[in-house]
Amino acid sequence: MSEKRRFHPLALVIYLFNNIKAFFFIFIALFFQTKIGEGVSWLLIGGLALVLTIFAMVRYFSEYYQISPEKVVIYKGVFRKSETDIFYERMQTIKERQWFFFQPFHVTQVLIETAGGGANKAEASLVAVPEALLSQIEGYRNSVSKQGENEALVAELAEDNDRVDSQIPVATTTKSPEYIYQVTNQQIFWFGITDLSMLFAAFTILVFIQELVPEGWIDRAADLSVNLLKAGWLMVLAFGAVILLILMVFSLVKNFLQYYNFQVSRTGDTLTIESGLLERRVQKIPLAKLQGIKINQQLLRKVLGLSSVQLLLAGGQETEGDSGESKALYFLPIIQEKELYGVLDFLLPDWDFNQPTIQYVSRGKLFYFWRWPVLIMVPATLAAFFVHPAAGGVMTLVTVMALVASFLDCHYQGYSLQSEKRLCIQNFAVITKTLTFVERPKIQAFAEKSSIWLYPKQIGHVALTVKEGTGNLQLHLRFIDYAAVEELKHFFRRK
Repeated sequence: MSEKRRFHPLALVIYLFNNIKAFFFIFIALFFQTKIGEGVSWLLIGGLALVLTIFAMVRYFSEYYQISPEKVVIYKGVFRKSETDIFYERMQTIKERQWFFFQPFHVTQVLIETAGGGANKAEASLVAVPEALLSQIEGYRNSVSKQGENEALVAELAEDNDRVDSQIPVATTTKSPEYIYQVTNQQIFWFGITDLSMLFAAFTILVFIQELVPEGWIDRAADLSVNLLKAGWLMVLAFGAVILLILMVFSLVKNFLQYYNFQVSRTGDTLTIESGLLERRVQKIPLAKLQGIKINQQLLRKVLGLSSVQLLLAGGQETEGDSGESKALYFLPIIQEKELYGVLDFLLPDWDFNQPTIQYVSRGKLFYFWRWPVLIMVPATLAAFFVHPAAGGVMTLVTVMALVASFLDCHYQGYSLQSEKRLCIQNFAVITKTLTFVERPKIQAFAEKSSIWLYPKQIGHVALTVKEGTGNLQLHLRFIDYAAVEELKHFFRRK
């Protein structure tokens, strides 16, 4: 076993960055705090920064790692020492992250995930290590994997034959990728300008800022809004267009940083996804972890003929605690609808992808989808008008959006049995149409239910449970005929 080694000094930068990110909102609150005085505010900000720097240095000087042909060992702690042993045969996924300032020093971050790891972070993080170390770990891991395969093969042959040649060659060559697909900058551009998540992020930031900024600033913003309304609708529309343009620019920057030079390759039974501009991320995903494929198409992207493809994986692959990245692991962030199934079949030929023929199972049953929104939200809207006209207008908008979403769910909901072992479920949630492809062996459970009012009409609901992360994903079909329920039940129980 090699000697204990400390991480590269660049790990200090990462530790300090993560500490500042964790206390970011406290820094913002201190910055906008005017009651205690500007001098005291800056003094508190400097003191907090100093404390976080000290914590980063203590962490750096108290963490070590050790590499051997059998395992990777992580040592942590000052007063409470901990030692984490990760054997190569337990490693499921190895991810690599390389910030732009790591590249001149040939340093990278290696994240190791195992079957027993949590969903929120990798079990081991080698924060800043030489690039060559990743190849060394991969070599040890492949060697152990081949050794295990050979031992299993010897045992299998020994059961069938009295005499077996124990000298089975071990493959040591590295395979080159069999399939490679790269996302273009034009595709990332369309993905960025149609990314509606920026609207929700902007709303969240506005709510947060309202609690922090001085009241004088809020009063000025309110006065500006009143002046805009007095100036006429054209000024309001122009101001809204400027805000929308700013959000689009932020969205483009965010998505280019995340998905620049995004490419997917396949080598044997492993998918490799690479992306990132300032921080290059590499994820190696065993196909054995693949639970299903989800194709998302929101309304704006549907108009443009664009889709996004997401992987459903077992284990903690799609999140890592320190990164704060989304749980959604995009296999293809954006792709033309006409190219979609050809590219999927190119990268996953064993799935034999083809466009599903959906059986729409809830059309003509709009009453069941609308009854509760109408019974609850219409009276609430009328009551809101009595309180204040503006509140009534907001409730009217919310009610209309809920009814439209329910109509789309009723219209698009359906399924397709593509083969004896593959099922496709189509749903519409809020503004996004989703196609989920799952193999029958990956379905954990099947549930059906009805009610004393629905059963006489032979109408019911089904829910299929699929493993996702360390939890479960449920695929629902609501208010469908019992003929469809029985067909899906027969599919699930088929041997």
